[in-house]
Amino acid sequence: MPREPAPLDDAKRFPTAEALADALARRVAEIITYAAGARGRASLIVSGGRTPITLYQRLAGSELPWDRVGISLADERRVPEDDPRSNARLVREHLLQGSAAAARFVPIHRDGADERADEAACAAALGTLPRPFDAVILGMGDDGHTASLFPGAPELPAALDLQREACCQAITAPAEPPERLTLTLATLLDSRWIALHVTGQEKWQTLARALEAGDPMRYPVAALFRQRRVPVHVYWSP
Repeated sequence: MPREPAPLDDAKRFPTAEALADALARRVAEIITYAAGARGRASLIVSGGRTPITLYQRLAGSELPWDRVGISLADERRVPEDDPRSNARLVREHLLQGSAAAARFVPIHRDGADERADEAACAAALGTLPRPFDAVILGMGDDGHTASLFPGAPELPAALDLQREACCQAITAPAEPPERLTLTLATLLDSRWIALHVTGQEKWQTLARALEAGDPMRYPVAALFRQRRVPVHVYWSP
């Protein structure tokens, strides 16, 4: 009996980060264009970090129906939006440029709010976007975290619980700033299409270990591959 393919067997591999960004931008553009045409509006969830900057610049240069696109974040540092560590700031500087500035950007963090109020503000923001999300782009850290689902975080079990109705979870990161806000796993999976954007040999090895271990408490990214709600497409380059 043939074995079931391992998740990484179908990973899309590219020789360079630039080639990956080009291909992923084209695919996301196709999804967004189709969604906007078929349903009148499209929704895109993106992540922070340095890895997706080239991708966002490629998307910003794409001729899309941006005025019908809503964009929000998979997670955020609970810092003011003008803070250099803010994911919202990164998106504004690298994605919401040129014609892409016509998109409606929905930040998920409200500066000055306590944890519960911030979770409520995040849920309200997401409620303004078409659901299921049309595309979600996630990254992964060297420790196997994705979004702000960090191994060892006291709030991780709640954030991974698919039976909870909460959209957002305030969570503690092991790095500065520790106060983060993340979409829960159930919210991330309320999507038509998900990409995991990974670069570098070290992260590839981390992902392979995560999938072999299959333990979301140790490697939260593994939770993406333990569910059957929506496929997760791995895009990788050295």
